[in-house]
Amino acid sequence: MRTTSSGWTKGRVTSVVAGAVLALLALTLVGVGGTALYYASQNDGYIDLGTSRYQHRTDTYAMTADTWHADQQLGGLYDDLKVTFEPDKKSDQVFVGIAGAKQLGQYLNGVEHVTIHDSGDKGDKQSNHQGAAPKTTPGQAQNVWIAKAGGQGAQTLNWPVQPGEVGLVAMKADGSRGVSGQVTVAAKIGALTWTGIAGLVVGVLLLAGAVLMIVRPVRRARGRA
Repeated sequence: MRTTSSGWTKGRVTSVVAGAVLALLALTLVGVGGTALYYASQNDGYIDLGTSRYQHRTDTYAMTADTWHADQQLGGLYDDLKVTFEPDKKSDQVFVGIAGAKQLGQYLNGVEHVTIHDSGDKGDKQSNHQGAAPKTTPGQAQNVWIAKAGGQGAQTLNWPVQPGEVGLVAMKADGSRGVSGQVTVAAKIGALTWTGIAGLVVGVLLLAGAVLMIVRPVRRARGRA
């Protein structure tokens, strides 16, 4: 193999370039691992899904979101959901619940309510459903909710994620009209701690290998200079 006057062979140049690429990958893994461990150590491992910054308001009897499959979110990594409804008036008695899509549809059938499809700084994109007051208060509804919370002020429910299509609703506990406040949805991601540890360990090992790939040819090239 030909050698330049400075001692840099093609093999050494290739090793340095490959080492630099490997170092970038290693630093990325270290960053991802560190971020995962940080979030795993905060708020019992729950990550806010970005819903808390929006205010919602309706003159109807209930606010709902589009139904979804929580077990399929983020590749099925969600272990648990935590949903908090904080009313504008802390003295309000409120209710927040998760139900199967079919059961929720049956409960809200004929009830005046809104379905929120998306939220932004300019307000909600929603559908209005005509109807009357609910026949029973949400807390009294039987065989509807798979997770629920009710009482004065902010209310939080926890739901271990299960397969199936589900929906979320926020109401006043007495079923009266005029619902307003913030809804915060947070998720706990399965094995987040172990994912962070794995990312850090693999990243550090790759970084060590990258350093060797760079340092060795540099030293040898200098020795031949």
